[in-house]
Amino acid sequence: MTEPLAILVVDDEPAIRRALERALKRWGHTVHLATSGEAACEILGGYPVDFVLMDLRMPGMSGQTLFHSIVARWPHLVSRVVVMTGDPEAEDHHDWLRHHDLPMLMKPFELAQLELLVRTVAAEAERNRSQG
Repeated sequence: MTEPLAILVVDDEPAIRRALERALKRWGHTVHLATSGEAACEILGGYPVDFVLMDLRMPGMSGQTLFHSIVARWPHLVSRVVVMTGDPEAEDHHDWLRHHDLPMLMKPFELAQLELLVRTVAAEAERNRSQG
């Protein structure tokens, strides 16, 4: 079993945030919630975070812009970002997603998919940490 992670969930939909928070806490993780990209940056600047689970389409700062902020300010998290989207083929997302090759969860998704993805990212992060 992997160690518990501090996970930042970024989504403007309250029902999705609550469902993800319940599941992630049940699996033993610490959860920070953000309703926007701007709020996510505040959390990232103030708390240690191991993993970011973010929606692409949000009012204000988009998931794409948030990702570029992570690249610039928290580069150690770049390989620990998972994108949630209901429309990966949307013109404004398709090329960007293909270029960055980020792990993706298609909304709606099953919690088992999320659990597998969190475990995979956590295990990879642990391997990277142990390799120095």
